[in-house]
Amino acid sequence: MKSVFALAAITFKEGIRNRSLFGIALLALFLFGLNITVAGFFMRDIGKVTVDMNLSALSFAGLLLVFFVGINLMAKDIDRKTIHLVLSKPISRAQYIWGKYLGIQFFLSASLALLFVFSCMTVALLLSLYPNYFVGFSWYQFIVACFFVLVKFSVLTAIVVFFSSITTSSLITLIFSLGSYIAGVTIEEVVFYLKSEFAAQEKIISESLRNFIDIISYLLPNFSVFDFTLEAAHGLAISADRVLLSLSYGAIYVCILLLLASFIFSRREFN
Repeated sequence: MKSVFALAAITFKEGIRNRSLFGIALLALFLFGLNITVAGFFMRDIGKVTVDMNLSALSFAGLLLVFFVGINLMAKDIDRKTIHLVLSKPISRAQYIWGKYLGIQFFLSASLALLFVFSCMTVALLLSLYPNYFVGFSWYQFIVACFFVLVKFSVLTAIVVFFSSITTSSLITLIFSLGSYIAGVTIEEVVFYLKSEFAAQEKIISESLRNFIDIISYLLPNFSVFDFTLEAAHGLAISADRVLLSLSYGAIYVCILLLLASFIFSRREFN
């Protein structure tokens, strides 16, 4: 375990030193500031718009962090041929995978935690300026929604690690990871539509294709499970069962992907 955490610490430091981090942070801060500027134009919907814009800014920043920094941290050793030096140390290939994932996860958590603080400051400022328009707002729902933004990108990081264990090209990893993210965001709506009465009556697609999509829906990550924006924006109750199920789903999916990545990476040859 010492080797895993040592590699995680090195990966975390590399992530902090990445120049892309500052650009992404400035972009997120700009979006928070933009929220303060335009909030007054929405009148009765100020509370809803504020929560929605803050969660969207966090999600966008998290997406950029994973794709611009996370993939680079995963591919750096292979691109620079330093993977041989790393694996010559008393560390197995499985430990390398887990150490890299934990390092990226620590980096992602620290970055989003800092942005979360600024997000809370934005919400608190607008709450003090327009208290009458935040009637249904709850800090609990907002914090839960922000936390599951991190959980969502923890799963996406595991996807990045999985594809990085298969290919040596960071571009291919980016394409497949981005495709998985887009599919994971939309898959629930697609399945819901295909199971609707309208789709059944119109017979838009064949039964075999519908069954294939249904099977794929279980393999792809369902990122809508981690979306609590609606509850946070409208002050709706969030049940403990849903929180537990979402956490369990994310943890199981991450563990399966990392186990598969460890298995594949341990049998991979490097030139």
